[in-house]
Amino acid sequence: KVLEKMGCEEIDYSISASPPPNLVAGGCRFGEDPKKSVLDKNCKAHDLENLYVSDASFMPTGGSVPYTWTIYANSFRVADKILQSLRGV
Repeated sequence: KVLEKMGCEEIDYSISASPPPNLVAGGCRFGEDPKKSVLDKNCKAHDLENLYVSDASFMPTGGSVPYTWTIYANSFRVADKILQSLRGV
């Protein structure tokens, strides 16, 4: 409706109930051992100061269903950890 009000004439869209086939994750997996993981349990890089990662790459695998809400939840968790470190908590 918004596009129509903006004057668009050719509007194509589709709705699919199936998840996308490209659930990519695991590029910067997290863990306790720096030899086996890039990030610590708070998604902070083991070898770099002040680098936090909060996208899907922290997860070891993508799983079988979309994980957008997991990424959101982890991003809020990581943001809280960053605030705590800035406040010296």
